[in-house]
Amino acid sequence: MERNLEAYVSRELMRLYGSHQLVAANETLPGRIKIDFHLKDENGTDVFVEISNRKIEHSMLSKILNLYSSISNIEPSLAKFKLVIVGREVATSMKKELKRLPIKLLTFRDLGITQRKLREINEEERQLLLRKLSPNEASLVAKWEAEKKTTIRPSDVQNALQCTLDYAYVLLHNLERGKWLERIDRGIYQFVPAGYGYPERVPPANAFAVGAALVRPYYFSFYTSNSHYGFTTQMPFTLFIATTKKKPNVEWQSTDFHFVTLPKRKFFGYRNEKVFGVEVCMATPEKSLVDSFDKPRYAGGIEQLVRIVWRGLARVDHKKLVDYALRMDSHALVQRLGFIIDFLKKEGLVRPMPPILVNRLLSHVGKTPMYLDQKRPRSGSFVREWNIVNNVLEDQLLSEVEAR
Repeated sequence: MERNLEAYVSRELMRLYGSHQLVAANETLPGRIKIDFHLKDENGTDVFVEISNRKIEHSMLSKILNLYSSISNIEPSLAKFKLVIVGREVATSMKKELKRLPIKLLTFRDLGITQRKLREINEEERQLLLRKLSPNEASLVAKWEAEKKTTIRPSDVQNALQCTLDYAYVLLHNLERGKWLERIDRGIYQFVPAGYGYPERVPPANAFAVGAALVRPYYFSFYTSNSHYGFTTQMPFTLFIATTKKKPNVEWQSTDFHFVTLPKRKFFGYRNEKVFGVEVCMATPEKSLVDSFDKPRYAGGIEQLVRIVWRGLARVDHKKLVDYALRMDSHALVQRLGFIIDFLKKEGLVRPMPPILVNRLLSHVGKTPMYLDQKRPRSGSFVREWNIVNNVLEDQLLSEVEAR
């Protein structure tokens, strides 16, 4: 957030929490996540405070949950803690989303800071920053603020100013040095409008918008799409992105972007989905399951495969699921998928698929027996129907199933 606003809010915060002891400011939490203030109340409870110059709404949910998760992972573990998020406004939906967690949402008004004072602070900071820009740099900043841009490429500068690529890079370098841009990857930057302040404080772009800008073509899949559709309730710090290109993984802020290269014949089955206010390419529910069975290591392993089928099978189009599975042209995928669906059916945890679809899967079972989990001991019970050796104990297979 802006330095002037940070200083002002800090004073008001300490007035509100005057009985608390300040432990640290701008503290780094596990996962390299920073938080504005760490306090202790009179009972010894740790209180963490994060201040945003934005409305607290659904687009911030991922960031707030990441903060909560990071605090939960502090070693040694905290017996009890509270997380306080302060913003311009608080969406009612956010209060409902977070009501079961020890997270308190406050507005600047709750701290006694008026809208008029906020406008004065923002305008003072904005004018100070704009005076340091050249005319071309100022025009770019104004244009990107008006367009609400989140990610910037050299072509955005060229199109705006009709300039050479070399000059575009000069301006991008200057704007990065002035904290208007943060480099995400080669030729890709995050724009930091004056209203958001500095990127190490409150990054305006969410991780999905950044991931969507890193490679073309792409779609989010595996653990990421399973989480999006509710097939798993866990929210990993890594976002998995399927692409036809080879690209090294990228680390940005507290998020790791893991790129999974697929052959063109497997690159299908995705659609536009809105995630935290940003429209991105996401695997369809059926392709999310199929991709996970094709490369289980990117979905959390065999136990997670059982979980996503248990949670997801009733929510997907069974015919499309089978069509996609066969289109992948992988005997191992079909054998794993068929075995786990059959296993959960026998346990009474999912409804059976129509026999015609089961027979289609059975007709594509490979001639070579395979182990359910290639990383586990080479022993177990042989299931002839799916030509598979189940080398995972039943209790382990059901370890991620919440209720039976």
